[in-house]
Amino acid sequence: MAERNEKYYRACLEHYSVSRRGLLRGLFSGANKAVQVPDEISVKRSVPRPPGAVDEGVFLQLCQSCNDCETACVQQVIEMVEGRPQLNLDYNHCTQCGECQKGCSTGALSSINNDIGLRPSFSKGCNNRLSGECLICADACPQLAISVSSRQLPVINEELCSGCGQCRSACFIGAVQLEWPTARH
Repeated sequence: MAERNEKYYRACLEHYSVSRRGLLRGLFSGANKAVQVPDEISVKRSVPRPPGAVDEGVFLQLCQSCNDCETACVQQVIEMVEGRPQLNLDYNHCTQCGECQKGCSTGALSSINNDIGLRPSFSKGCNNRLSGECLICADACPQLAISVSSRQLPVINEELCSGCGQCRSACFIGAVQLEWPTARH
């Protein structure tokens, strides 16, 4: 059998002929390159994901748009937007019950970090600011992240707040809005 040299392989490549070994080598080397993600490249989260969502770049790779988290959500606050789960806390809040995490078979939702990323802001029409002694948002907060002083707007402890939206649901005058901080995530 003739010895195969560089000319032979070059001719094979020019004619788009690839051996099984070359094909597998190419596939596996491509897979290895796809797995290696430089630390400098990260995808910034721009929308609130269900509680326990892993880092956005990993989330986008793991999430298969299966809709299982939306189906499992007891509060019905998860909706599919462009094929990915996203929280909509306009009409309800997230109790962080963990059902969406149990329903996720891909690992895109884990129980490691339940911070949704949303943060409440309070309008000047806040009942406590206007008349004092309103503690409804602070009492509703399961994380005890809201402190209230008489005739002042409530203050959020960023480290304790998980962005669940229970303060917003509890406020009967609508003085609490949930915002997505652009600098976060």
